[in-house]
Amino acid sequence: MKNISTKYLQIILVFAILIASGCTDNLIEEPQSIIAPETYYQSNEEFDAAINGVLAAFVGGWSGFGFNAPHQLCSGAEDYTSRESEASLIQYDKLETDPTARAVNDVWGALYRGINTANIIIARAPLAEEVAEEDKLKYEALGRYLRGLQYFYLTRWFGEVIIVTYDNVSDAKDLEQSSVSDIYNTMIIPDLEFAEQHLPLDFPGKALPNKAAAKGLLAEVYLNMAGWPLEDVSKYALARDKAKEVMDMDMYSLEPNFKDLWYAANKFTNSEFIFFYNADADAGANASFMHIAQRPGEEGGWNDLFSEARWFYAFPDGPRKDGSFWTTFDDGNDTYWTESMMQQPFIAKYRDAGPAASLDVGPINSWSGSGMVCVTRYAEILLTYAEAANMAEGGPSAAAYEAINEVRRRAGGYDQSVYPDLPAGLSQADFDEAVIAERGWELSFELKRWFDLVRRKMVVEVNKDLHPNVTADKRWLPKPATEVKLIEGLKQNDGYY
Repeated sequence: MKNISTKYLQIILVFAILIASGCTDNLIEEPQSIIAPETYYQSNEEFDAAINGVLAAFVGGWSGFGFNAPHQLCSGAEDYTSRESEASLIQYDKLETDPTARAVNDVWGALYRGINTANIIIARAPLAEEVAEEDKLKYEALGRYLRGLQYFYLTRWFGEVIIVTYDNVSDAKDLEQSSVSDIYNTMIIPDLEFAEQHLPLDFPGKALPNKAAAKGLLAEVYLNMAGWPLEDVSKYALARDKAKEVMDMDMYSLEPNFKDLWYAANKFTNSEFIFFYNADADAGANASFMHIAQRPGEEGGWNDLFSEARWFYAFPDGPRKDGSFWTTFDDGNDTYWTESMMQQPFIAKYRDAGPAASLDVGPINSWSGSGMVCVTRYAEILLTYAEAANMAEGGPSAAAYEAINEVRRRAGGYDQSVYPDLPAGLSQADFDEAVIAERGWELSFELKRWFDLVRRKMVVEVNKDLHPNVTADKRWLPKPATEVKLIEGLKQNDGYY
């Protein structure tokens, strides 16, 4: 799929924010596009370019998943933190996020721009005269997967939001926000079910979502619906069944060496990634920057995000820990992280983003990287199955045990003396606690822990010792202040002003 300039893709709707300037007052009330959808979306090449544009909104530039903003929005969990001296960064970790915060506006704008382009793909694909019928369904399915994913992020971060479609975009500023239930039931689930039905089993490489990606995301969606705020426990059985469908496809397996997952050279060939955001340092807007933003100053990095020390100390020892944290600096002096240093342990998963930031090359000599952010991988499917099966069946089955123990065995380097299997005979509650903890360790720094804390109503519990004033209101972040002021039907979340 070719990379093209976003000038062919951008349709700016009322929610769009000019990311480069960081301003929140540059809203265009009437949607505009440089090329009219009715004349442009006709060929395979044009739909490929449009899909690429949605993905660029996810990963590229300074507002996508290849830089700080989405990770900052998940900093209320124990895995992420930032510099205490930098109020604009540490506010997220302290659960004191301001409605004017840069990351809030950046992520909101990037997601709605992606939704708008996905809406056009979904609307125009069935009408494209130069595209074969099979490809029309494929493009619509890609658009629906990506739109469903973006609404899934929006409602988990911000709660009730505006549902914008191709048909109502011109009236977007006059719409009312929708309930979380409606966002799931009228947008996210129908979109992913369509994607599941019509996406191919696989694409060359893994930079596009396939049928397994749709099933895996549906499993994650059902798991979230079983938790707060909907708390529809009937969805545990659906999450279990969708995860099992991915397991039964026999397309994926755990990469034997955990650390190998995080080398950019392996992102298209490892056995575990089902779908990931692919950054390309040579593609301009598609480049990533986490390899430098999350590296220590001793290596020329920006010290923007790292791990909380408490997470590092609680993390079980073994190869998984060694592959998740970076505690030795490449400064020529063999300097190690210690608790007495001002910095916290650094994150290892995003260090390697190609030659510019290779683990083997040394000092960084480039800002642009070719890293990746995994959306769905096989280890998460196993843990989703373990959690959902235990909750749906009133206790852990042998299959649930095997699913979590498969992850644990890899985490310990297949050495039971390092990290043993869970003991037999656990109660439903004890097994559930073990699975939630295992998800935290395994999926650290992958934008998962925060959403787990929210859906399991653990935000206050894990933060109250460090931040005594934290309240349950902080399960959702504030909506951008400018958007709330401009759009009468968009209401600010409780606890924010």
